[in-house]
Order: sequence, then structure tokens, then C-alpha cells
Amino acid sequence: MLLKNKVFRYIIFGVVAFATLCFVYLVREVVYTFLAGALLAYFLFRPVVFIEQRGLPRIWGIVIIYLLLAALAALLLWIAVPRLIKELNEFAAMMPAYAAQLEDISGRMHNLHLPGKLDLMLQDNTARIENFIFAQLKGMVNGIYAFFSKALVIVFAPILAIYIIKDWEKIKAALLFILPPASRREALILTDRIDSVWIEYLKGHLLVSALVGLATGIAALIIGVEFALVIGIIAALTNLVPYFGPILGGIPAIALALVQSWQDGLYMAIAIILIQQLESNLLTPKIIGDKLGMHPLIVVFALLAGGELLGILGMLIAVPLTAALRIIISSAYLKFVE
Repeated sequence: MLLKNKVFRYIIFGVVAFATLCFVYLVREVVYTFLAGALLAYFLFRPVVFIEQRGLPRIWGIVIIYLLLAALAALLLWIAVPRLIKELNEFAAMMPAYAAQLEDISGRMHNLHLPGKLDLMLQDNTARIENFIFAQLKGMVNGIYAFFSKALVIVFAPILAIYIIKDWEKIKAALLFILPPASRREALILTDRIDSVWIEYLKGHLLVSALVGLATGIAALIIGVEFALVIGIIAALTNLVPYFGPILGGIPAIALALVQSWQDGLYMAIAIILIQQLESNLLTPKIIGDKLGMHPLIVVFALLAGGELLGILGMLIAVPLTAALRIIISSAYLKFVE
């Protein structure tokens, strides 16, 4: 009889879990919005509490942090946008010349009168490289469009974050109340572990990305590649996405250098390879370390899944969320085998 009751409870639990997953899938856009709001609240909670401890009400701490973020964004736009627009306009004006230069290079290669097989191989590989570059650029554009097309997330996530920060303790207490009393202490320990991993990952990743962007921009400036500011900004932003980011950031830099001369393209490619080797073998292990402790295949799967669900935004949050899930699963497994 006891066994039948256990089986019945498992069946009920499975049905409820399946129904919950189906419901979450149907309202996934709303779930994404709440998830983004919760993550934003998580990252802003500490600065708000810091202000609150100085004697100001929490709501004023939230207002101050939002105003500081808006001022910082405005300052960055004021500094970077005029230069960025200038370089983009210059690039657009030089596009016909770049196209003519590429056609000239293609014509010279065609007139080399190479042996038949070698000529076909060269043409085939050239076409593959061109298709790869255009496919990557198209993917970047589509990803940016998908990011900004999530208007619901972009508009409502900051609003939700305000309410979450304001009632942080109440929400935390309500979530703990759902759990059995015996599990609440363990839940607090888990959240502390996840919190530690997320903070270290965020601080380290932002610093590494900034250093990569700075180094790439300086390299482009030294080599003499035009639009060094654009190249540096793209490298810093794309490097926020693990594994795929450095590849996406390197393509525009090499392409812009290559249309100037093959020597500049070669130098830029060497510089990017050296920067990425320095980032992956020295900066990332030193700054971030082995805090996440995840196999690269798991990271790649998480990035692909995050990109499929939320585009660039999904790829940005995929790794820390997977790290949190790994901590929860490993803790549950250890408790199960005890």
C-alpha cells in the first residue's frame, strides 16, 4: 500500500511538473521578462544597499543608481557616438573603393594563370572564406536585431527590477517559506554559493572583455587600420559572449585590415590571435580562474540554447545560469547519495 502511495505521488508530481513546463513555454516571453528583471535586480541590489546603509531610503538608492547608470550611458554615448558616426560615415563613403579594390585583387588572382587544379582550389577556398565572413556578419546583425526586438524585456525588465529590489527581503522570505523548514538552511547555503560564483564571473568577465577591446583597438591603431575605435568597441562587446565572441569580434577587424592591404590583414590577424591567446591562457585563468568548473561542451550547449531562446541576451546569461544549475544539481545529487 505504501509503495502504491509513493508511485501515485510520483505520477502526480510528474503530471504537475509537465503541466508547469507547458505553461511556462506558452508564456515564455513573460518568463524571460521576469528573469531579466530578476537578474538586473540581483546585480543592482548591492549598490542600492550600500547607499541605503548611508542613511537614505532604499527607493532613493534605486533612483540614484538608475540616474547614475543613465548618466554613464549618456556620457559614453556623448564621447563615443560622434567619433563612431564619423568613422561609420567614412567607412560607408569608402565602400565603393573597397569593392573596387576587392574586384582588382580578384582579377589579379584570376590572371595569375595558375595550374588548373590549383586555380580551382584557390577560387573554391576564396568563395568559402567570403561566404563564411558574410554568414558571420549576417549572424551578428540578426542577433542584434533579435536583441532589440525583445521590446517587452527591454522596457519592462528595469521596471520589474525596481519592485524586486524594493521588496527584496519579502520576496526572499516568501520563496524560502515555500520550501520545507528542514531545507531552508541548505537553500540559503546554495544561494550564497551561486552568489559568489556569479559575482566573480561578472567582475572577471567585464574586466577581461574591456582589456581585450582596449588591446584590439590599440593593435588596429598601431597597424594603421582605419576605424580603430569601432574595432575596439566591437571586440570588447563580442568578447562578453564566451567562445564565439572572440571569433565574431575578429572578423570585422581582419576584413577591414585586409581591404587596405594583405600585409595589414596578416598583421591584424596575428595581433588578434596573440590577444586571444593571451586572454584565454593568461587573463581568463588568472582573473576568473576555475570558479565555474564546467566542461567546455556544457558551456557551448548552454550558449547555443541561450542564443536560440533569447539571441545575444540569452548567450550573455547562459553561462552564469548554467553554473547556478550545476551547483543546484550537484548539491541535490550529493544529498541523494548520502
